[in-house]
This record gives sequence, C-alpha cells and structure tokens, in this order.
Amino acid sequence: MNNSSEAYRVTIRQNLVICITKVADGAPGTDNLTAGTRLAMNHQRNGCIDGEYDFPSIHSAKDFAVLSLDFVKRLASRNLEDLQAHNFYAEPTWENPLAAGRQGDKR
Repeated sequence: MNNSSEAYRVTIRQNLVICITKVADGAPGTDNLTAGTRLAMNHQRNGCIDGEYDFPSIHSAKDFAVLSLDFVKRLASRNLEDLQAHNFYAEPTWENPLAAGRQGDKR
C-alpha cells in the first residue's frame, strides 16, 4: 500500500462524528481550512455538517472531529437557550430557528 495516498477520514452523520478511519483512497485538502470551509458550507446549505472529511494525519483528523462536535454542542446550547426563553403564552408554537423552513410543513 502506498503511504502517500493514505488518509484519515472523519465521517459525520446526523451532525455526529461517527468514526475516524484510515483509508487508502482519501483525498485530503491542502490544509485544515479546506475541510472547515466545506463543513461551514454544508451547514449553510443543508442545515447539517454531514459528510466525509479527509486529512493527511490522524492528529489533524482528531482535531477536526473535536472541533466538529464542539460546533454542534454550541448550536445545541443556542437552541436550548432559545427554547427556554420562548414565551409559550404569547406564541404556543416553538420551532428550532436552525430548522426553520427546512421541515417542509406549513404551520
């Protein structure tokens, strides 16, 4: 196996880091900013950070996985604050602001 083509892949599904695996056919970006940019674009476009992100080393893959989980943790914290602050007497329906308009149903 040619070590120059090996990479470490971070797999994210439903906004959770599922695994970090060594892959022979990886295509790591030139720097970590490339993966971070892809993550941000996925979130903006799809409302989630799901995807497979390749890195040249296990250390950069682990760092990215930690940052990804921290990103989701911060989103969840903001959602929790929004839900706790919502006035259900004035408006009995609450919708997650990050999912607004993504549910497909018209309320």
